[in-house]
Amino acid sequence: MSTSLARRVLTNTGALAAVNIGRIAVSFVVQLLVARSLGLVGLGHYTVAMAYLNLSQVISDLGLPLWLVRELAQTPAYRRAYLARSLVRQGGAALILWAALVGLAALLPYAPEGRVALVWVGASLPLFAATSAVMTLFQAAERMAWVWLVEWTVNGLILAGSVWALARGGNVVTLMQVLVVAQAVGMLLAWGLLARMKLLRGAAAASPWAALPIPARPFFGLSLSDVLLQRGDILLLSLVADARVLGIYSAAYNLARVAIKLLQSVWRGVYPTLARLYPTAPDQAAQLAQRVLGLGVALCVGGALLGSLLAAPVLRLVYGPATPDAGPEAVLALRLLLWQAPLFFVELYATTWLLVRGQARAALGVALLHAGALFTLLPLGAAAAEAVGAAVAALLAQGVGSVAGLRWLRRDR
Repeated sequence: MSTSLARRVLTNTGALAAVNIGRIAVSFVVQLLVARSLGLVGLGHYTVAMAYLNLSQVISDLGLPLWLVRELAQTPAYRRAYLARSLVRQGGAALILWAALVGLAALLPYAPEGRVALVWVGASLPLFAATSAVMTLFQAAERMAWVWLVEWTVNGLILAGSVWALARGGNVVTLMQVLVVAQAVGMLLAWGLLARMKLLRGAAAASPWAALPIPARPFFGLSLSDVLLQRGDILLLSLVADARVLGIYSAAYNLARVAIKLLQSVWRGVYPTLARLYPTAPDQAAQLAQRVLGLGVALCVGGALLGSLLAAPVLRLVYGPATPDAGPEAVLALRLLLWQAPLFFVELYATTWLLVRGQARAALGVALLHAGALFTLLPLGAAAAEAVGAAVAALLAQGVGSVAGLRWLRRDR
């Protein structure tokens, strides 16, 4: 590898890693501020709104960004055409989802605050779609520094605006309005950078892409199943439990989710290397994957043990006066959810390895089995033991996903 290529790879990887870390950090800090300012009930409302946001963003993307990055990297002459058509598709999907969220806000058994927040979540989607289309071009052109700039601008505005809003007595609706403003600024910045960089110069106006490409559909399925696994328990619990139970579960869930997102970053970072090695050196790729698996599981088990011991003081430290009413329930729920980490790492190993071997449908099958178990068990667990029962159900569903992934790998050897 040449020095210039190595520098480019390091720069791009570092920029994307910084984006992920920044997103996690801002999300965590805002959740902490919400819990301290609005209490656990407010935290529950906020977590539900963010769950709908994450789910809606994935649906509005239609699985196109991952596919388009590869296509545009290979055929830069079609940038203008792909940008126009992805804008139409993603923008249209965003508008449809906005209308759907307005309808859901009128039908779902949420408090008035939660219903209005859903409408503002929908308002951010067209802005997100316009930003996402441009960010796809930046990634395909290996301009990761501009991705970093846009993402950190949006996240910085969300953090600053949230602090300001909560200090002035704002609620979850105000926080969603802050998010819309931040997304609008990010969209303007992305399009301004696109015009300055002149990435569309000389690009063709037409392309062979006439309909949603079949290769993009497995990516859409995986992206959708991923966000359902990360947010499905919150969405389902918001429908089957009261505000107190949702708040207690959210307090534990938001802490455990930090670890989950970091584990995802590990396998997403290793995936390109495994994909490159597998066609020419499958044994070497397998050894690398197994070493990452062994080290990761050991660290996850150690982290889960340590987190279980420190669950009570960590909850008090993070949420302060918001936690006394939660009592032992939040502590036990956090301990249970932390033990998802080693199981989730195993599932990630299985699905990543299936993708490396070109078995995207099998990877999707594992994710769907996990999601099916979660949506079956969680209402039962919540009905039996409220927040703790929901945590037990989430842990059992994670076990189903892990076992399914390993069995699928063994079956296809």
